[in-house]
Amino acid sequence: MRLRGIGPEVLLLCFLVVGAAAFALGRRSARGRRLRRDIDYFAGLDHLVNDRFDRATEVFTRLATKSHEADIQFALGSLMRKRGEVDRAIAIHTELATRGEPPVREQATFALGLDYMSAGLFDRAEEQLRSLLGSANYRAAVLEKLAWVYEQQRDWRAALDIWRELPAEKQRERAAVAAHYCCELGEAALAAGDLAGARAQLAAARVHDPPGARGAMLAARIAAAAGESDKALELYTAALSTSRSIHDAFAQEAAAALGDRAAELAERLRAQPPSDDGFPREPARFRCEQCGVTSVTWHWRCPSCRSYNSLQSVHNNGN
Repeated sequence: MRLRGIGPEVLLLCFLVVGAAAFALGRRSARGRRLRRDIDYFAGLDHLVNDRFDRATEVFTRLATKSHEADIQFALGSLMRKRGEVDRAIAIHTELATRGEPPVREQATFALGLDYMSAGLFDRAEEQLRSLLGSANYRAAVLEKLAWVYEQQRDWRAALDIWRELPAEKQRERAAVAAHYCCELGEAALAAGDLAGARAQLAAARVHDPPGARGAMLAARIAAAAGESDKALELYTAALSTSRSIHDAFAQEAAAALGDRAAELAERLRAQPPSDDGFPREPARFRCEQCGVTSVTWHWRCPSCRSYNSLQSVHNNGN
C-alpha cells in the first residue's frame, strides 16, 4: 500500500541505482576475469620463453577452451607445431583463417604455411605462402620462407626467382646465396654433360659473387671435364690456394681430376700454400663459425643453421 505513495521520480532513481550497481558488479567481475586471463597468459609466455613447452601448452590449452581470442589461439597453434602435433596446429590455424578480419586471416595463412613446412608438405606450404605475396605485412617473411621451401626441394631456379623478387638492397645482401644457386644449377648441368649450360651458370655465379670459392671450384671442374688440363691445373691451384678450408675439402678431388698431373698440383701448392695457414698434418674436421656444429664432410651451407660459406677447417691438433 505504501508503494502507492512513491512518486515516479523515486522509482526512476531506484531503477538507476540498481542498474548502476549491477553494471559496477558486472565490470568488477569482467575485470577479475580479464585479470585472471592476463595472469595465465603471461604465465604461459614465461613457460614458453624458458622452453617449458609442456607447461605452456597446458596453460594455453586451458585459456583456449575459455576464450576464442585470436592471440590465444595463435599461441596454442604455435605450441602445437613446436611439439610436433602439426595436425592440431593445422586445425587451429585453418579455423582462424575462416574468420572475417583480414589481419587474422593473413596471420593464420602464414601460420598454415609454417605448419605445412614443418610437416614436410612443401606443395601445400608453397600454396599458402604464395597467396600472401601481395601482403605488405608478410611479403618479406614469405619470400624468406619460400626460398627455404625451394632449397629443400632443390628447385634452384625457383629459389633464384625468389631472390629476384627481393628489394635491391636485399639482393645485394644475399648475392652470395644467389651465386650458390647458380653453382648448384651449373653442377647439375656438368653432371649431365652439358658444358655450355655449366659455363652459363658459372658466368651468372661470378656476376653475383666474383671472388666466390664455389665458383672457382666449378670453373676448375668444367675445365677438367672439357679435357683442358693446363687450364684445370691453373684453376685448381688458384681455388685450393684461397683458404685452408677449401684445400682440406677439395684437394683429393682435384688430384683425382688431374690424374697424371696431380704431382704438379702438389708442387704448386707447396710453393703457393693457402693464404690463411700452412698444410695440416692430420685429417680435418669442419666447424660452422655461426652455430658451432661440426662435420667430417664439407658443406657449402651449414646443415644446422643454414649459413652459407660458414664452415672452417678444424684439426685434431687444436689449430
